[in-house]
Amino acid sequence: MNIPYKQLFRNRNYVFLLLGRLFRRSALILFSLELIWLTMDITDNSPLHLSIMVMGETLPFIIFGLYGGVKADQWNKKRIMVFSDAGVALLIVLIPVLFSLNELNYYTLLALVVGITIFSCFSEPCYRAILPEIIERVQLQSGNALLDSVQRGASILVPASVGIVLKFTTQIHLFSLACILLGLAFISNLFIHYVQNSSPKKRLENSGAFHEIKSSFAYLKKNKDITFIIVVQGISILINTGLMRVGLPIYLDVYLNKDVSAFGYLTGILGAASFLTSILIGLMKKFNPIYAFNTGIILWGIGLVSIGVFPSMTVIYIGMVLIGIGQASEGLARTIILQDQIPGNMIGKIFSLSSTINYLCDTFSLGAISSVMAFMTTAVLFSGSGGLILAIGVIGTLSLKNNIKKEKSKNSKIRNEVG
Repeated sequence: MNIPYKQLFRNRNYVFLLLGRLFRRSALILFSLELIWLTMDITDNSPLHLSIMVMGETLPFIIFGLYGGVKADQWNKKRIMVFSDAGVALLIVLIPVLFSLNELNYYTLLALVVGITIFSCFSEPCYRAILPEIIERVQLQSGNALLDSVQRGASILVPASVGIVLKFTTQIHLFSLACILLGLAFISNLFIHYVQNSSPKKRLENSGAFHEIKSSFAYLKKNKDITFIIVVQGISILINTGLMRVGLPIYLDVYLNKDVSAFGYLTGILGAASFLTSILIGLMKKFNPIYAFNTGIILWGIGLVSIGVFPSMTVIYIGMVLIGIGQASEGLARTIILQDQIPGNMIGKIFSLSSTINYLCDTFSLGAISSVMAFMTTAVLFSGSGGLILAIGVIGTLSLKNNIKKEKSKNSKIRNEVG
């Protein structure tokens, strides 16, 4: 019997990494959900204070993300993930403790959120960088697909289960549950058998953080295809975030007279489409990540265009399915390309740099969308933005397909020299 992902499940280290990501992702989703409601409660529903609190989950990554990527390539990746899980758990458990003592205020909560995000600046690039070291390179497609599917599945199931959990406990103890889940992530990562590569050449490269960050930009300057992939995703996020979080609710209200329940259904459809796409990609025997990346961008653009051009719920449902498929395809393909093409001593830095760009685009998109919508209708905004993403995907298809083979050959030689 051909069991999907059978070989991966035989890899003890991969299974523990998978469990660690499932528990950590579930914990942070739960934490972020309850953080919003707690912030509104202690600030009397202040939009300004809520915005600052949410930015506490993104801005520290912009500041410390590159440094975290440097250390992901220098320090023991397993230890960073383990210490990060422990640190985040300790900070989260302080919230219900301080709340029960009537010592929790807005600024204390904000400081804890910033601390949690800083820990993630170190652990997130490690998770991406350690994967190629614990599985075979031919398993990167299925390995990333399964990890992505598990995390997307958590994004769907955890919010849906909050109502059930609250029948047995109070809201503040959602933080306690998040702490327990992080404890399980800590245990899972602790069981990963991993030995840091400490070859003499690599030790010589472990110089100052500024030099390492500079070397990342130098690498991207020489490897324009990798740069193009990172920039394309950043532009897509810049366009998409504001549209989905601000533009879509307004579009539903103005054009279709729909409320928050319709927005919830659409969000669920988007998540389900992404989840199923990730599972199916992992099962594909023939998979070209370059074509998958560009196809994903094209589908993403088509989905946005269709929403803007045809204001009907049926078309919007279809558009969200296309966007979900596109986002999952480009995200997985991008991860596989970076892990496969980038030398081992650069993976953490490049992934961290990419994540920093994405967080910048997220933040700027949310800040700029209201200004853009002041002189442009949401229908035009969806159509124009989708058309731009679609054009980028077409350009990528034409420009990258022949260059990546040369890039792979060159970096294989570099990787062999590094050891």
